[in-house]
Order: sequence, then C-alpha cells, then structure tokens
Amino acid sequence: AQALLVSYIGLSLQIPDMFLQTGRLGQAVVADILLADPNDNTNPMAELAPELLSQLAARFAGDGLPEVIAPIVSELGLRSLLRANRSLLQPGFRSILAALDILTANRTVAAAMPLMPTFDPEGCNGRRMQTGTALGPFLALSAFPASDEAIATVYYSDAPQRSHQDCESLHMGLRTTVQFLQAALFEIINRLVRSGAEERTRTLQFSLRALATNALRSGMQVDFTRVVDDGFADNLASVWLRLSEPFTNDAMLKRLSRIDPDWVTLRAMRSHANGGLDDEHNYISTYWRELTRVNADKELVDAYLQSKDNLPGDSGGFIPDCFFTTAAALHLGPISTIARYIEMMKRIARFKDEIKRIESMPELLSPMQRAGLPMLMQRWKDQLLNMEREKCAMDAQLLDPRRLGNTLVFYRFVICFLLRQVDKSGEFPQLPFTMPPESSESSQIAEKWRMLPEFIIEDAIEFIVFVTTYSPGTLIDSASQVGQGADSGMGLRTFDDILPLFVVAFLARPKYIRNPYLKAKLVDILHMLTYRDPREDDDYVDTLGGNIPGTLRLHPSIQQFQGNLDGNALARVYLVPALLRFYVDIEQTGSSSQFYDKFNIRYYIARTLRALWSRAPRYVEVTRSFFMQANAGAAGATTTGSTRRDQRVIEEFVARLMTDTTYLLDESLSKLAVIRDIEKRRQQGQVPEPMPGDESQNDEASRLQEAERMARSYVSLAHETVHMLAFLSRLVPRPFQASEVVGRLAAMLNYNLQQLAGPKCSSLKVQDMQQKYMFNPRVLLSELTSVYVHLGLATAGPKSAEEREEEEEAIGRFTLSVVEDDRSYSVAL
Repeated sequence: AQALLVSYIGLSLQIPDMFLQTGRLGQAVVADILLADPNDNTNPMAELAPELLSQLAARFAGDGLPEVIAPIVSELGLRSLLRANRSLLQPGFRSILAALDILTANRTVAAAMPLMPTFDPEGCNGRRMQTGTALGPFLALSAFPASDEAIATVYYSDAPQRSHQDCESLHMGLRTTVQFLQAALFEIINRLVRSGAEERTRTLQFSLRALATNALRSGMQVDFTRVVDDGFADNLASVWLRLSEPFTNDAMLKRLSRIDPDWVTLRAMRSHANGGLDDEHNYISTYWRELTRVNADKELVDAYLQSKDNLPGDSGGFIPDCFFTTAAALHLGPISTIARYIEMMKRIARFKDEIKRIESMPELLSPMQRAGLPMLMQRWKDQLLNMEREKCAMDAQLLDPRRLGNTLVFYRFVICFLLRQVDKSGEFPQLPFTMPPESSESSQIAEKWRMLPEFIIEDAIEFIVFVTTYSPGTLIDSASQVGQGADSGMGLRTFDDILPLFVVAFLARPKYIRNPYLKAKLVDILHMLTYRDPREDDDYVDTLGGNIPGTLRLHPSIQQFQGNLDGNALARVYLVPALLRFYVDIEQTGSSSQFYDKFNIRYYIARTLRALWSRAPRYVEVTRSFFMQANAGAAGATTTGSTRRDQRVIEEFVARLMTDTTYLLDESLSKLAVIRDIEKRRQQGQVPEPMPGDESQNDEASRLQEAERMARSYVSLAHETVHMLAFLSRLVPRPFQASEVVGRLAAMLNYNLQQLAGPKCSSLKVQDMQQKYMFNPRVLLSELTSVYVHLGLATAGPKSAEEREEEEEAIGRFTLSVVEDDRSYSVAL
C-alpha cells in the first residue's frame, strides 16, 4: 500500500491534472510537507519529508525522477517570490531554503535536479533567469536595496543620522543574514556539482549561460528590466567563489599549473559534444568570443580562433572550469555592483557640494530662483537622504570584511596566474619571477597571453583599488594574504609579495597590456599606497584634496606597502623608469577625454615619484642614472631593453613636462583671475540681475562654480608638475639645458614669473585660496625661481675639464635663452 501511495504521489507530480477533484495540486501538498517545521509537534507532516523523498527517489530513479522533482522545486520557487518569503527582513525565506536543503540532501534527488526540464529551459535569458529557471528564484533572494526597498527605507531608515557604531551594529545583523543565505545556496549547488560529471557540466552550463545572457550588467548604463539584479549576480558569484576555495586557499598555489590560459578557446568556445561547455544556442561561446582581449583586436581574435577550430575541446578537469566561471561571475556580479557603488558615492558628494554652494550664495540667484529655493532645497535634501540610506545598505555587503577577504584570496590566485603567463621561465611562483624581455611590438608576445579576456586583469586591479580605498585593513589581514587556515609564514603574501611585483612588472613591460587605463589603475594603486603627508614636504601643499580617503592617509598599510616596495629587487631597478616612461606614453589614450585624463594620470605619477624620492635615496640615484643616458654614448644596463628607447623616453618626458607646466599654470591663473573678478564685483555690489530669457550670459553662480571647479583641478596639477620640474632640474639639469628645449623652457619660466610676481599678481588673490583651491603662490614662485638657479649656476663637486666645459656651455645656453625672450623677460624681476 505504501509503495502504491508513493507511485500515485509521483504520478500526480508528473501529471498535475490527474486528481483535480482533490482541489490541490500534488506539488503544493509536497511543498507543504517540506516546509513544515520539524520542531512543531502538532503538525503530523513535520517528520514525513526525508522518508517521502527517499521513497520517491527509490521508486522513480531511472523512471522519470527529474520530472517528479521539477514541480516541487517550481512550487518552492513560486512561494519564494511571495513578499513574506522574498524579503530577508522576514523569516519566510529561511523555510524555503530549509525545504530546498532537505531536497538536495538526498543524493539521488540532487543528481536529478540538473536533469529537470525546468533547470535551464530554452528561452529563459537575461532577467528571466530569475523566475524562469529552477534555481533562479532562490538565487534572487537578496538584501540589496534594488531587490528589496525595505532594506533602505525600513532597516536603514535613520542610518544616516546614526553614529558609526550604530551603523556597524545594523550591518552586522544584515551581514549575518546574508552569510546564512549564501552558505545555504552554496550547500545546495555544491551537492549538484558533486553529483556526477553530467550534473556538474549542466550546472556549469546554467551558470555560464546566466552570465552570458546578462553580459549587459557590466555596461555603463544598465537597464535592469533586461538583466538579473544585484542579488542574483552576487549570490551566483558567492557560490562559485566558495567552490574555488579548495585550490585558491592553498598558500603554496600548487594547482596554479592546472589553469590553461587557452580555456576560452578549448572549453567555452566548444560544444558539449566536442568536449566543451557551449549551449545549444551558442550564448556561451558568443559571449566569450566578443569579450575584449588583453592585447588583441577582433581581427586577430577571429584568426586565432579559426586556427584552433580543428583542435578537440580539452576539459582539463573542474579546476580551470571553476576558475574562469568564478572570474566571470565576479565580473558581472560584485565588480559591476562596486562600479555603481563608486558612482553613487560621487553623486552623493556632488549633491552635498551643490546644496552647500547654493545655500552659501543665494544672492547670485535671480529673485524668481530665490523664491523657490526653500522648496528646491528640501527636495534635494530628501533625495540626498534616500541616496545615503541606499549607500548604507550597500555598505553592509560590499564592505563586509569577510567577503572582501575571501574575494582578495581569489584575486591573489588570479594575479599569480597572470604573472606566471609573462614570467620568463613560466614557472612562477614555484620559481622566483623573472622580468620578461622588452617587446618592441605586441606581435612578439605569446598568443595565449594576448587572447586572455581583458576583464580578468581589469577586475583584479579594480578590486584592489576598491579595497585600498574603502577597506585598507583587508589588505594586511593575514587570511587575505595567504588564504584561510594557512600558516602565515608559508607562501607568497598578497600584499607583501604579490601586489608590488604585479604593479612593477606590468608598468615596466607596458606592451603586455594594450588598454592604457588599466596601466593607469596600477599607478592609482601606487599613488594611494605611497601617500606622503604633505606636512613632511618643504612646500607643504596638500594638492591631493579629497582624492585619498581619510581612512587611508594614516593607515598602517601604507608604511607596510612602502617597506615591501623598498625590499623588492625589481622595483628598485624598474619602477622609476617605468613611471617616467608611462608619463610619456599616456599622451594618447584613444578616449574622447584623453586630453584631460592624461593630466590626472600624470598627477598621480608625480605624487608617487615625490613619495619615492623623499623616502629612499636609492630611487633618487636610479632617477639620476636613468637621465644620464641622455648623454651620447652612455653605457650600462637599460630598463627598456634599448639605450635608444631610454633616450627617447627622456627627451619626450622633458618636452611633455614643459608643455604641461605651461598649460596648467596658464589655465590655473586664468581661472583664479575669473574668480577674483566675480568676488570683487560681489563685494562692490555690482552683481547684475539676470535678464529674463538670457540666463546663459547672466548666471554668475554657474560661471563661478565652473571657474572654482576647474581652478581646484588645475592648481593641484600645476603644483605637482612645477615641483617635479624643480626637483629634476636640480638632480639632472643637462636634459633641460639641451638646445632643443631650452628656448621654450626659458620663455615659460619668464612668462609665469611675470604672472606671479609682476604688476598683475594682485588679480590672483582670491578668498581662501590655500584652503579651497590649494593655491600657494609663494611656493610656486619659489620653485619656479629655483629652476633658474639650478639651470643657471654651476653644480658643486669635482669635474673633469671636459665636464666643466660642457657645463659652462649648457649654462650659457640657458642664460642666453632667458635674456633673449622678448615677450616676458624683465630685468626688474
């Protein structure tokens, strides 16, 4: 009788309308049994679930078990979409996960789930993966505010007004809930993966297809009606991150050799029948084919793929599959969410600045604008409050130390994989890293490296920048350094060993990465982790402004990183020349905003060099040695593999430095003059009333705002550029006295000396010029005049007769260029 009952239960699940007279579908009844509280003694169904599943599995194994299980999973999925079960602020979701846990705890049932027709059905692409697939509704459970508005509006309703400690208490409660959710999802999917080879492949294909059909998540402007939300993408990434831990948590990285860089070609681009993972509609292969590569354009990619067409697919085991799937899941999940979080932080800062500016200068508005100002301010403050609540909700997950540490361990493995590909011996980290030879052309670089998806290296860099900015403590945490449970004395440490090597290697060999913005991000990392308190500098100008968060300025990670950098043999040889070379190369980035981007990147280079020079004399000596190659016939080791290439870098660097100094000083002083003019007329009551219909010419507030914004930026850039010019002209004067550049340099110095110390210098005096604009004219004037001294006077120390003659000739050339400048030279100054 019991066997007959089990058979009928299975049939009712396979054929839903078999017993319509009962009024309830079979899957609803079984779902009730699974959802029954096992501790509820009053519910007779509470203890039925495990035995019922065992008997169903025994009866229908090999006889349609996937079709029997599918309706039960679908019913649980539908119930998880109900409001009471969908919110992580309510307890209902725990019952749903417990029911799914009971299902997959039975190994036979777990093996049947990937074979269900509803597991990964055709036509479920993009956002439909959340509701149209078996696991979608469970993966969509989320504490992100975009998925559950109550997280921001209820749980964090007053968080912006609370203390930091109170907010951390709120975060702790939500993090515990999310950790419970993601641990449960991992256990469920881990059982599917370990059920067998076919089941593992289907689970991989489901994950890869979910990622492929939601590729738009990584775009700049995301339409969330077409792609899965942050919760689904984040949960999927957390599952694969956990699945990768057995090989990424190994302190010695012994399984790194198992990762084939050609996985994309031999697995993602191959059909299942040919040993690959592509789906029937080629969503997976199309996604991986169209990805931007590290150093290859579309034409080269197509030719490479065509050359590999006849090769069979190569499974390589689960480790490479897991590695690349995890990397892709992080790319479309947490990394994409982090990018939007950073943009939200910028919007909040802009909102605050705009509110403060308008409130402080109401007199610059027209009478009509002033009349509506209170209502406008209240609306803006309400919007700001909503954004700050959302920011608090994002903080709880994106800044979770445990989450950040686990992700950093994975990227430790990724960075070592990347270094292994360019290591001259190809045996890193089992053997010490050897700098690869300089390649004059990208075509000389190994094809497998060039064909790697660019997002793999980009995400590693972006994540390190994010952690450095918002959670620097993660960098020096022992678990993040070598993996959970590893001996801290074993293996390469992420922050101490791998990160300095990673930054130096790819800056010193720029041909390996085509995208200049990725190399600029490496400079960004250096800039943040070599930060120097401006009070330690002679000029005492904090040109950084708000670019370095307060939590990082005095953080021990800075001292630790600088110590690691000083102890790195490759950094001592290659770092300074690499930064000088990149200063030149960044002139062309291919972007529409490249003219302004180059100044920001060069600013970071200047700040980094300043920190290095002030910290260790060895960096000063390396700089001197590198510049001495400008002399004809200079001998010795080169950093680029070619003395001629080093000399070209030096010549172009000097030219770029002079051009930047001219432009930045000119723009800085002109914007300060505009601000001075508006301030003066405001003090005299001469601000004109805006004329109706002519706001573009009369909106003084907009004009002042634009001038202030540009002045802050240009003054910061100018201060650093002039400081570098002054330092280098003292350290290595000869390149600046060369006949090709000395005339332009003298004219630039004379012109700016006239601006800063001439009769019109009073037009540059604005309110709060040092605090608000970081403008210190005395420092600028001192450093500009020091260049005259460095280039116009003989240096101390013993010299040969030939060297004295060369020096006298160079000084005479500079002096003559100064006095022959008809435009700005003044004997009085």
